[in-house]
Amino acid sequence: MQRICKHCKQSFDISDKPKGWMANHSRWCDYNPKRSDYTHNMKKARANITEHSRKKQREGIKAAHAKGKYKHLNYAIFLGKNHTEEAKKKISEAALKSKHRRLRKGVVIYNGVMLDSSWELALAKRLDELQINWTRPEPIEWVDENSIRHNYFADFYLPDYDLYLDPKNPHAIKVQKKKLECLLKQYTNIKILSSLDECNNFNMDE
Repeated sequence: MQRICKHCKQSFDISDKPKGWMANHSRWCDYNPKRSDYTHNMKKARANITEHSRKKQREGIKAAHAKGKYKHLNYAIFLGKNHTEEAKKKISEAALKSKHRRLRKGVVIYNGVMLDSSWELALAKRLDELQINWTRPEPIEWVDENSIRHNYFADFYLPDYDLYLDPKNPHAIKVQKKKLECLLKQYTNIKILSSLDECNNFNMDE
């Protein structure tokens, strides 16, 4: 199923995309004249969230609980569904078959390719500057410490060098420490770039 963005006029196959994918792209498309308004409103809303407002909200919820205002709620609903081992296996298998890469709000279109961050954009421009061919690769499979299989979506693949590049900020590297340890043991052709400076000045000789 093809859909065309009314702003950038790019055509996208959304047959394997989640519901609302196209609307999300259109909202944050670089060519959407209202994008700056959405960004401004988001920053404004975030700026209004202070420690004082959080504390006030927590106190209000606590007081409401004390007065019994939430007695009618079935809290079991919020605990999520307990899947059987068979169901978990099917969910895992379906995830492995999926080629979908999660779309983020900061998506940027560069030469018709969707990139997820300013770091990716910087690296794409640097690779083009060096005249190095690159693609957005298909996911590759890796196995965690519990022998569970997962899909890994590298950000760039350099076919002429058989090399995957993945810009990741220090926080992401810290959070994904175990995952990256397993991944880099199984694939020696993955390079993690941990700063914007590395993306801007990437060099194959390093």
